[in-house]
Amino acid sequence: MESNVTDRGGFVNGLLRCAMVVAVGFAFHGNASAADPKPGETVNIGFLGALSGPDAGWGLPGLTGNQMFVDEMNAGGGLDVCGSKYPLKMFTFDDEAIGSKALQGAKQLVLEHDVKFISAIGGNPADAVHPYLTQKKVVYASLISTDIKPDRPYLIAGGDVTPRIDMMRPLYHKMRNPNLKRWAVLSQDDTIGQTSQAWEVGSAMADGWDVVYDKHYAMDVTDFAPIVTAVLATNPDVVSLNLSYPDFVVQIIEQLYIQGFKGLVSANYLDTESILTKVPKEYIEGAVDSFPLFDDPWWGEGSFQHNFNAAWMKRYGPGGPEDVKRGITGIDWDHVIMLRVWAKGVQLACSFDPDKVLAALRKEPQVETILGPGPMRGKEMWGIDNMISPPIPFNEVRDGVKRVQAQINFENWFETRKDKIISVVRSKGQMWDQRK
Repeated sequence: MESNVTDRGGFVNGLLRCAMVVAVGFAFHGNASAADPKPGETVNIGFLGALSGPDAGWGLPGLTGNQMFVDEMNAGGGLDVCGSKYPLKMFTFDDEAIGSKALQGAKQLVLEHDVKFISAIGGNPADAVHPYLTQKKVVYASLISTDIKPDRPYLIAGGDVTPRIDMMRPLYHKMRNPNLKRWAVLSQDDTIGQTSQAWEVGSAMADGWDVVYDKHYAMDVTDFAPIVTAVLATNPDVVSLNLSYPDFVVQIIEQLYIQGFKGLVSANYLDTESILTKVPKEYIEGAVDSFPLFDDPWWGEGSFQHNFNAAWMKRYGPGGPEDVKRGITGIDWDHVIMLRVWAKGVQLACSFDPDKVLAALRKEPQVETILGPGPMRGKEMWGIDNMISPPIPFNEVRDGVKRVQAQINFENWFETRKDKIISVVRSKGQMWDQRK
């Protein structure tokens, strides 16, 4: 187990190297393909996700990180692809996490703006748009690796740690306290909730947990009191919220507090700023997720994360020229991970051709990301190697603030447990070849 956990100093040094690659690594030599845009021509990218509604917490903040990258590249004349510069421009569409609207947005982004890459949240919208985007050969970066399937050759994911974090949170809690035994998990009844929760349940069982609650709540639920009552009736040591939408997380944790739950809270994503409007900070002390803050001392001064946080605060923070009237969140940097990976693939391939871009990324032993280096893998889980797999940070809430406590390699952990995990996922009908 120890070989999978990166020490603080080693991780910081690695991220310093990663930051240098990201910051100055956009320069290669060669010739772009004839089908590519002409040097100096603007290349458009899209942002297709929920910018309003309960899912907006996973979408709207991501515009900031993507725009920062676009502006960073354009300040130097554009994305440097084998000696030629291509200015970037981002277009957005609010799909409200509704499949039909996502398809409308995909068509608009492609037909009106000829986008070469789309940042998205995924889930039901990914199901709706993938036939069209596959036909048009447009790279679509989901936040959710469960969206990857062989019939979606241009859908990539993995920069966001979903569902790998949901799979490994049971391990982390066991590492912290081996005496914990009873795991309860709940999430909304939609594509991402069903699939991500299946992987979490299989992983919890593989790591020795008794899964005492494993259910989904309706998307239109307005009162979580009876749901939380049913969860607590199973006497769990840990209540996991899996991939519950940010708005739902706040409501569930409020009910856990009201109903007196004394155990640990664990989730894919915790927006502590919103949660602390409903419960005292002492209540979520020790709560676990994997969307770290970039002002965390873990990263170290001079790291990419430190510099990103400073630049974000200067631009979008209090008194900044584009003040968004909130604190920085994990989603502000989450989407830009795969945008940077796509840009790296373009440079490696010396081409914007999606097949060449993806082939170039798969050839790399490790692809640098803002969370550290990771390979392009995923075939055993999703049927195709379209998932980048950087190491996973684990946060605990300390005095109301999330702080990184460890970073664990997914690939080594999964290799020793995959058969048991996959058997559970299959029993729930959630493997890629079982889902339509």
